[in-house]
Amino acid sequence: MAKQKILVVDDSPPLLDDLKWVAEKASGGDVVAARGAQEANALIQEHDFDLVITDLRMETEEAGMDVLAATKEKDWTTQVILVTAFGKPNETGPAAIAKGAYDYVDRNAPGNYLKRLKEIVGPALERRKEKRRESKLK
Repeated sequence: MAKQKILVVDDSPPLLDDLKWVAEKASGGDVVAARGAQEANALIQEHDFDLVITDLRMETEEAGMDVLAATKEKDWTTQVILVTAFGKPNETGPAAIAKGAYDYVDRNAPGNYLKRLKEIVGPALERRKEKRRESKLK
C-alpha cells in the first residue's frame, strides 16, 4: 500500500516546520510543504493528497478557505484541517466544516495546539479511506 500523502500550508516558515513535523510524526506518510495558498493550490492540481493541513490567514485573511475549496474541487474525499490563531473559533470553525473541512484547530486554544493537531491527523486519514471506499461503491 502506498504511503499517505499530506500537504501542509503556512506562510510562516517556523509554523510550517511545526506543521510538517506533526504531520510526519502522526502519519508516517510523505509530507509536502507549501509556503502559501498560491503554491498550495498549484500542488493540489499536480498531486493527489490524502490530507491537507492549512493555515487560514496567509496572503489574504481567507487564503486557507481558498485552499479548502481547491482541495474539495479536485477531490472531495481529501480531508482538510484548518489551523489559525485569527478569527473567532465559534464562527470560523463551523464555517470551515460546513464547507467540507474535517476539523479546525485554534492556535490560541488552551493547551498545546500541536498536540491537538497530532491527535486528529490519524482520524482524518481514516475518514479519507472511508470516503474513498464509499465513492468506489457508488
